[in-house]
Amino acid sequence: MITVNVLQRTFCIKVGNSIGTCFALDFEGRQYLVTARHVVESLAGEAQVSILREGWQSLSVILVGHGQHSVDVSVLAPSVQLSRKDLPLSGSIDKITFAQDVYFLGFPHGLHSELGVINRKFPVPFVRKALLSAIITGDDGEQIFLLDGHGNPGFSGGPVVFSKLGRPANELTVAGVVSGHHVIQSPVLSSGEETSLRVEENAGIVISYDIQLALDLIKANPIGVLLK
Repeated sequence: MITVNVLQRTFCIKVGNSIGTCFALDFEGRQYLVTARHVVESLAGEAQVSILREGWQSLSVILVGHGQHSVDVSVLAPSVQLSRKDLPLSGSIDKITFAQDVYFLGFPHGLHSELGVINRKFPVPFVRKALLSAIITGDDGEQIFLLDGHGNPGFSGGPVVFSKLGRPANELTVAGVVSGHHVIQSPVLSSGEETSLRVEENAGIVISYDIQLALDLIKANPIGVLLK
C-alpha cells in the first residue's frame, strides 16, 4: 500500500525538453528535491525548473549537487517548501531485504491522475510494484538496485520505497532513485529468418540508485529550504 506522504511528495518535473519525476525528501530540518541526474544535468547554480500543477509552473531551485561519473542522481534545493512537515518521508536502506517487494512511482510518458484539491492540485503519479531482484556495484563503487518490474520513460527520478520487515506496511522509506529501465536489442525476423534490423524491447528490469548517494550530496551541501 502506498501512503499519502509518498504520493504527495512525488512530482512531475521538466527541464528544457527533458521530463521526468522528482520527489521531496526531508533531512535535518530541511527539504530537498531528489531526481535522476540525466533529467536535470543541464542545471548549475541557481536555475529554473518546471513542476506540473494545473499546467507547468516555474520553480526556482539551487543545485545541491550532481552525482559523480556514472551516478545518475541529483539533488536540488527548492526556493519554497513543497511538501508538508507533518507528512515526512525519509531515505535509508536499513533493513531492506533481497527479494522483498518494493514500489516505484513516477509519470510514464507524462501520464498521471488528477484528484484536484485532494492532492493540492498536483497530478498523482503512477504506482508500480516490483521485486528487489539484485544488488550490484557500479563502476565507481556505488550501490545499484535492480528491480523486477516494468519501467517506462518518465519514471526516471522517481522514488523506490519499501516497508522494513517487522514494521507496519504503511511505514514506507525511500531506498532508491529510479534511473531508467534496461533495454535489449532484438532481431527483426523475415519469414522466420533473422535480419540485420533490430527493435528495442523493455527487458523488465528497472535500474535504481541507492538513496544514500543523494544523502551524501545533501550532507556535503546542506542548503535545502527550512521546514515550517
